[in-house]
Amino acid sequence: MSFKKKFALILGTITALGTFGIANVTSEPATAASTKPVTIYLTRHGETTANVMMRVQGWSNFPLTKNGVKVADDLGRGLKNTKFKAAYTGDLTRQTVTAQEVLKYSGNKHVSVSQNKDLREGGYGSFEGDSIAADNNKIAGVYGYKTGDEFMQKTGKDYWNQLQDAYHKLDTQNSQDTKLVKADRAESAKEVQQRMTTELNHIAKTTSKDGGGNVLVVSSGMSINEYLSTMSKKYEGKPLKNAAVTKLVYKNGKLQVSGPIGTLSYVDKGAKTSK
Repeated sequence: MSFKKKFALILGTITALGTFGIANVTSEPATAASTKPVTIYLTRHGETTANVMMRVQGWSNFPLTKNGVKVADDLGRGLKNTKFKAAYTGDLTRQTVTAQEVLKYSGNKHVSVSQNKDLREGGYGSFEGDSIAADNNKIAGVYGYKTGDEFMQKTGKDYWNQLQDAYHKLDTQNSQDTKLVKADRAESAKEVQQRMTTELNHIAKTTSKDGGGNVLVVSSGMSINEYLSTMSKKYEGKPLKNAAVTKLVYKNGKLQVSGPIGTLSYVDKGAKTSK
């Protein structure tokens, strides 16, 4: 065989190895690693003193009531066979304590809680601590409604977003006559949605890269509702009860709602076992 033919044969073998051997070895593991499924248990905190007193709490740090701790414990018992890989909350006491109680009673005490302010409740600025009843008509008047009840009935599933925007509009106008700086004023619905979406997607992607698994996330009723309104056709705008859970599944680079929104089935299950 001539030198020219031998050289062509060697060159062809090297090309074939590069095409069929090396490419196949490097591409498959990367694809598999990027598609590990994640399930987020997106949870509202337990009952607080502000919930009982019907006060606007937002970024304010009201504690859990005795009943609030109990419902968090019941949620933990209802999640007894669920192994959590990680837990995240906003930086408010009611959110963190709820998560700690859930982890304790579900058998996940070894899991630490990571706090992030982007998982807070919506901020209500100058209205923080107000009586909800006292503010209702003022908030409804932003849209031309006479009462808070009429406002809620007429706006349906858009109620929570419009409620957040009403606080934002009134606080921007300084209707409460306070000296709060802009950073401490009420948020808009878009601001709440953006920070919740960014953080939940980050949690999902980080967990997926780490092999996937279950994650507990504890936030608040308004912020969860505002987030869900942007990403699920199942969303109806119903109020979320304390310790209600909405499961989100991250697969193929996207978060989706799995099952009912705001279920108390885990709490109910846990309450039965505690008797």
